[in-house]
Amino acid sequence: MSLDLQFDQAEFPEASSVTCSSCKIPVNGEYFTVNQQLFCGNCAQQIREFLDGKGSSAGRFVQAILLGSGAAVVGTAVYAGVMILSNSEWGIISIALGWFVGSAVRRGSKGRGGWRYQLLAAFLTYTSICAAYGVVVWTQVDVEHSTSLALAILLKAYFIPFMQGAENILGLLIIGFGVWRAWRMNQAIRLAITGPHSLAAARPSPPPSLPNAGL
Repeated sequence: MSLDLQFDQAEFPEASSVTCSSCKIPVNGEYFTVNQQLFCGNCAQQIREFLDGKGSSAGRFVQAILLGSGAAVVGTAVYAGVMILSNSEWGIISIALGWFVGSAVRRGSKGRGGWRYQLLAAFLTYTSICAAYGVVVWTQVDVEHSTSLALAILLKAYFIPFMQGAENILGLLIIGFGVWRAWRMNQAIRLAITGPHSLAAARPSPPPSLPNAGL
């Protein structure tokens, strides 16, 4: 089932045409609520299975590392290539990088998220951005290239965004937004599942009939 649902607005059963928020099939008899939205029994069970997850937590985290690292490498190559070919910085790419890496980590976590995945996504995003600066420096140095030089440039690259001080405040804000976006995309899912509830009990009772005043 698709779990691309909105849980920020409560939906309560009405007296007519009560349908599941996911599959849109009419609900009869009993229903469940997920963050106060109404679901049928089948969809509620699928949501429980999604939260329980398949495979181990460690396995999902390893997969998130692999997918996120792959996205970070691709992002570094693209960002560095743009800067080298245009001979200018395109800070807006940092935001796209945050989305790209954040999406890869989210996919690796099977959509669950959590603080571990948030830290991973933020770290990989910032590393990807800084590594792109490092690649540019690598292409500009006149000394003999070596593995030790590459490591030194990479370590120094983590500080490159801060080296221009206040002159690069806008660039820092853009980078920060890209990192924040990757962090935000990997928030843990918080779902409160309750039920089963009786649909008949949830329906409002008809108003009592008023006696004829005999006017």
